[in-house]
Amino acid sequence: MAQIIYDATFFAKYPALDRSVKGLDGAPEWPRLRELPPSLSGNVIGLGCGFGWLAR
Repeated sequence: MAQIIYDATFFAKYPALDRSVKGLDGAPEWPRLRELPPSLSGNVIGLGCGFGWLAR
């Protein structure tokens, strides 16, 4: 049987990560990923996307 071990320290500090506080602006990979696809402005609808950072 699988054993699940939770790291209380990790989960306590996770909400303070830049990615959790600032959303995509705090994600270090976001500037590079933003350059990859063509402009999708006006062509995409986001439904049910978690915290809503991708719905901007």
